[in-house]
Amino acid sequence: MTKILFVVTLLVCIAGASTKLVPNPNLLEDTFTLYALDAQVRQKYHNASSFFTELYKQTSKKEYLYQSLQMLQQAGDTKGLSKTTAEALVKFPEDETLKRFEIIGLLKGGNFGEASQKALLLSEKTKKAPDYLLYADARLKLSDFDGTLVGLKKAYDLTYDDATAERIALIQYTQLGEKSAAIKFLKEHIGTHGNSKVVGKRLATLYADSGDFNAAAQMYEQTYELDADSTIAEEAVKIYAYQQDLSKMSVILEKSHINDPLLLDIYVRSKVFDKASALAFKLYEHEDNPLYLAQSSVYTYEASNDKKDVVMLDKVVDGLKKATKDLDDPLYLNYLGYLLIDHDLNITEGIGYVRKALEKQPDSPFYIDSLAWGNYKLGECAEALRLMKQVESMIGTDEEEVKEHLKAIEKCKTKEKQ
Repeated sequence: MTKILFVVTLLVCIAGASTKLVPNPNLLEDTFTLYALDAQVRQKYHNASSFFTELYKQTSKKEYLYQSLQMLQQAGDTKGLSKTTAEALVKFPEDETLKRFEIIGLLKGGNFGEASQKALLLSEKTKKAPDYLLYADARLKLSDFDGTLVGLKKAYDLTYDDATAERIALIQYTQLGEKSAAIKFLKEHIGTHGNSKVVGKRLATLYADSGDFNAAAQMYEQTYELDADSTIAEEAVKIYAYQQDLSKMSVILEKSHINDPLLLDIYVRSKVFDKASALAFKLYEHEDNPLYLAQSSVYTYEASNDKKDVVMLDKVVDGLKKATKDLDDPLYLNYLGYLLIDHDLNITEGIGYVRKALEKQPDSPFYIDSLAWGNYKLGECAEALRLMKQVESMIGTDEEEVKEHLKAIEKCKTKEKQ
């Protein structure tokens, strides 16, 4: 409220001050500029336009007139923009900037034919990129795609602008059916002027639309190197997923880390257990989810070349014990139990973990196999054989580990009879 009263007071001073009370013009200009910019930041575009208009009246500086018109354009006030521009053109009929605002007003008001004529005349006079672009906009509204392309190319030849290059390719590809030419144009643009997010993404989408998925994915990757935008990396991942190329998926996921759980799954499916273990532990530290600690522990064991390494086994067992305190998952309960049994670390304790797993899934042949192996390790051969026969009836002996366990336990039973 205080701010508004202060502005009103200043306006009154300007309008009615006597020659003895003339405010400092520099102070007034600075103050009104601050208020105009504040209104602009708060998106009060009509207010900002009024302040800039007053600044123009007090200083006769054209930049304030242009900014006032810009604010009307931002406000979407087409009538106000056209009216104010027309009034200004009476005073400055050859002003190029005012003519541009006039064309913008015509475009926004739907007067595309008149806008095209005025844009053509202005661009022929100025030979400037913004005026060629206005002409292109007008021709596009009139569905004259050849004319649009003419305007865009003239602007492009002056600036080699990325956004204009993208528009040229889009018109060629989508409206004129010149698909190969559009792709070639963007490739040449990148080769001469370098890649960018705008051009790279567009070329990648054109490649994908034309069915060249390898080129599309490569372009997405190259563009991601320039701009670490996760959406760009996601597009490359989608293509590699469609192609079922796990190797290339992992490369882009390692660079971007846009989906670490997916990367973890790829590591596991590819049996890259050392990387899987490290990533699972990283996820555990970040999310404090015991599932990731359990996974990291399992993958540490799977990655080890020496399955009898005491240090490694201690680390794996400690990790699984910590994880299973909060993670009531039979898979990891059984894994922990089987490790304790198979490596003779603590057979009785291991059987306890396996029994917990069986409470969750009593019909799991793999958990029954673990229990049978525990009985075997304790010398309880008859019970071990009974359990293994149960496993055999459920899944046969195609599993190598089941076959080995059954063979060992049958020998144990034979020894016990003797």
